[in-house]
Amino acid sequence: MSVLNLTSNITFLYHEDLAAVRKFYEETLGLELVFNPGWACVFRLNEKSFIGAVDAGSGSIKVESRGGVLISLTVNNIEEVHTQLNGAFGVTNLSEIKKVKDISLKSFFFEGPDGYKYEIQQFTSGELQELF
Repeated sequence: MSVLNLTSNITFLYHEDLAAVRKFYEETLGLELVFNPGWACVFRLNEKSFIGAVDAGSGSIKVESRGGVLISLTVNNIEEVHTQLNGAFGVTNLSEIKKVKDISLKSFFFEGPDGYKYEIQQFTSGELQELF
């Protein structure tokens, strides 16, 4: 039994150009900025789920390398999102939408600022849509 009484989550990514990352999250992805102490920005993903961007020179940890991280965002309008991100600010290497039949999923991938990898996914079965 876990002693964690979780109330929310924030995933922090370290970036070199906080202004560009803020533009990417606010304008390209349309996320709401909910907290900005100047050296970091926190954006709402859902009611109590957040993603944060931290100035790499001012954060709590030293970032020696980036990679091995995939930020997966679940939506219910994948085709519309794919169209919106095609050619959008900060989006590179946009893939086509692919179906993953064994888990009832459609998804596509792209790179955002500082080379972070993103996946936009949509579950296509009722059970997985309920779970995620």
